[in-house]
Amino acid sequence: MNGDGHRQRAVMASDAEWERAGQLARQHGMDRSRYLMHRALMPDAIPAEVLRRAVRELLVLSLLEERRLREAGAGREWEDACDAVDGWIDRERTLGGVTDPGAANRWKALGGDLEGEDPGGRAEG
Repeated sequence: MNGDGHRQRAVMASDAEWERAGQLARQHGMDRSRYLMHRALMPDAIPAEVLRRAVRELLVLSLLEERRLREAGAGREWEDACDAVDGWIDRERTLGGVTDPGAANRWKALGGDLEGEDPGGRAEG
């Protein structure tokens, strides 16, 4: 044990998980050990039901706005805005902690029942 009360422990992780934890730690200016303990011990800031409702309402408003713009003939502007936001998210990796690879497909599947359109407003077919 060192002077601050910390001692070495063992953690089981795949190589990919270990590397990702290191990347996230560096992005937050922490060493991997501190980052892992911080994430494990930090309280959930937003209750799951509040987060679910906020995401739901954001997606509903987004879908309605996209439909409004497309009906007004401004579909290209919608696409440009989406591309700009996607580029920013990809560069910043801001949503990496709250998204997973299946999230977009689940959103598309959910919207597929709405008047034969996907959430992008394009007719299925």
